[in-house]
Amino acid sequence: MTYHAADPVTISRILNLVRPELCNVATRNELKHRLARLGYGISDTRRGQMLTTVPHGIEIAPIPASFNTF
Repeated sequence: MTYHAADPVTISRILNLVRPELCNVATRNELKHRLARLGYGISDTRRGQMLTTVPHGIEIAPIPASFNTF
């Protein structure tokens, strides 16, 4: 799906929710499982890694470079 601009406050809150999961994982597979418990996933796109909803795959926001460890 295509990334569309959304409410910055909502995106900030979602990133704050997933931030601990992005920072405290050892492998990409572990990250996928942790994000799935919260209803989110990561999709690799031409624009970089995007945070998406599960199971619909709607792109929410780009993963900030500071969290892009995989």
